Formats: sequence, structure tokens, C-alpha cells
Amino acid sequence: MIIILSYIFYFIAASVSPLQRRWLAVNKNVGNTGQINFTFQVMLVITILSVFLPLFEPMHFTGNPFKLVVLSLICGVFGAITFVFSYTAQRHIEAGVTSIIGNVYTPVAIILSTLFLSEGLNTTQILGTVLLLAGVVVVSKKHRIGRFKFDKYFIMMLLSGVFLGFVVVAERALQKTTGFSAGTMLSWWSQCLFLGIAVLITKSKNVYSHKDILITGTLRFFQALSWVTLIFIVGNLSLVSSITTFKVVIVFIAAAIFLKEREDVPRKILGSIIALAGLLLMK
Repeated sequence: MIIILSYIFYFIAASVSPLQRRWLAVNKNVGNTGQINFTFQVMLVITILSVFLPLFEPMHFTGNPFKLVVLSLICGVFGAITFVFSYTAQRHIEAGVTSIIGNVYTPVAIILSTLFLSEGLNTTQILGTVLLLAGVVVVSKKHRIGRFKFDKYFIMMLLSGVFLGFVVVAERALQKTTGFSAGTMLSWWSQCLFLGIAVLITKSKNVYSHKDILITGTLRFFQALSWVTLIFIVGNLSLVSSITTFKVVIVFIAAAIFLKEREDVPRKILGSIIALAGLLLMK
């Protein structure tokens, strides 16, 4: 029962957060400026709220210190890039399409977790993952500008998904090394640190209000919390990465209803059906 509730929590949080960011990008920042500063402040809110994580499990640091530092650096560097690329591209790509493109992290996470964490999938689940990725290809055709070329915002969103794959695997390794609370906090703090460094280097400023930042950060915290909680309870990164891809269907439906993003609906429906077929194989 707790696993089912955890999945429900994830699907709600992981759907509301990108919808809110898409709405904010379209309505509050027409020029799409200051995204590095904005992502840093959002991550700062997440980092502050992470002090509640020890309520799930007491925080303690164990394992090889060098390993913890390396894994934290991977989370920090790749996490910062993921945030900046995703938030920058959000203004130009529909919420539903963004959700699907970003899920390229799934095969990346599966490959890396199979190689380094011994958390691979069986043959049927791998087939389901392939079908889910096929759904990604179907709904992403709009952003193709050539046979093998896509517009720069599609590429940025795609790369954010690739880098996210490295983040979730490194974060999972931290959790397995030093515990759920300490591992997660090391990952989030490191990402905040590197985003802060990026702000200092670029001198980026944003146009969002404190209210916008607080709401975005809180929703993103619940999204991140739902993810790490699910990983903690299920204990298999590859399996969770595959099943949670179903959120793309929810985001598509919600985006069509609340954000009026109804262009190319037949293709999106086809992609959703393919994704659902893959989901059924994930059981």
C-alpha cells in the first residue's frame, strides 16, 4: 500500500511542478531572461526545505569520504546543467512535450544503474522501456528541423534529460553509501552550490517575484521529495525510472486542460498510447 501511495504522490507532484513552471515561463518572463539566477533561487528554496529530510531517516555520514565527494560533485555539476537547460527551454516547448523529452533520463539511468548499481531490468521491462521511448520520439516530431536535426531548445531539453540520468544514479549511489537523508542532502546542496557559482560568474538576474520563486521552489521540492522517497521505498532505480515515465500522459492531459496546449493532439494521443503500452510491461 505504501508503494502505491508513493507512486500517487510522485505522479501528482511531478505533474504540477512542470505545469506551473511552463505557465510561469510563458506569462511572467516573455524575454526568457535570468534563468540561471532563477534556477539558483529555486534550488536554494529546495535546499532549505531539505532540513526536513532527517524526519524520514536520521542523518549520518558513512563510507569513503573521497567517494562521497566525487558523487556529490557529479550531482552538483550535472544537476546545475540540468536545471539551467530545462528552465531555459521551458519557455519554448509545451509542458507535455517537455515532460516526454526530459524522460530520456530513463534509458541513461537504466544503463548507468545496471553498470554501477546492479539494479537492471528484465527482458519484458526493457521492452516496455523501448515502447515508452518510442512514445517520446512520436510526440517530439514538431521540433525536428531536418532529418537528424532538432531546434536548439529541443536539444537543450534533451541534454537536460541526459544529464539528469547521471544525477539520479549518482544521487542513488550517495543514498546507498551514506543513507537516504545524508545522501539526498549532499546531492541537493551540491547542486545549489554550483548554481550559485554559475550566478556569480554570469552575474545573472531574474525578473520573478519572491512569491513566484517560493511557489516554484516549494513545488519543485515536493517533486524531488516524491522521487527520492519512491527510490527509497522501492529500492530499484531502473524500475522506478521506467514506471514513472507514465507521468507524461498525465502532464499532456493537464496541459491541454489548464494551459490550453492542444496543438497536434492526434500525435500526442498516439504517443501516449505507445507510452501506456510500455507502462503495462513495467508491471
